[in-house]
Amino acid sequence: MARVDPAAIERFMRGQVTCWNAHDKLGFMAHYRSVASEALDIAYAGRDEQQDGWFVIEEMWDKHNERFELEVLNTIINGDDVAVHHRNCIRGTDLVIESIETYRFSPGRLSVCYFLQPPSSAEVDLAQFRGFAWRNTA
Repeated sequence: MARVDPAAIERFMRGQVTCWNAHDKLGFMAHYRSVASEALDIAYAGRDEQQDGWFVIEEMWDKHNERFELEVLNTIINGDDVAVHHRNCIRGTDLVIESIETYRFSPGRLSVCYFLQPPSSAEVDLAQFRGFAWRNTA
C-alpha cells in the first residue's frame, strides 16, 4: 500500500491552520490541493447527508473564516491517520466550538471527519453550521 510522505502530512496539518488564522484563502486551498489532488471527502459525525468535499471546504471558508480563529490543542499523527483537537474560537467572544477531527491521507486523497461540540451558551445560532444541522431537524 502506498503511503503519504510524513513530512507532507505534518506540513498540511500546520499549514492549513496557519493559513486559516492569517485569512490566506489561496494558501489554505493550496494545502488541501497538495494532499487531495484526486479527491477530498468531508463528513460530519452524526450526519448521513454529505456534500462534495470541495464545496464544503469553500463554504466553510466563506461562512466562517472571518469569525473564527483556530487553536490547536493536540495533534496525533499515526502513519497516514491524524486526530486533532481544535478549539474554534469565535472572535470577540469567549465562546468556542470544540472540534475533534480525523484525517486519513492516501496518495492524492484526503478524508476528513469533524466531531463538533457546540458552545454551552445559547448565544450562537447553530443552524448556520453544517455540522450542527442535525440538531435543527425533526
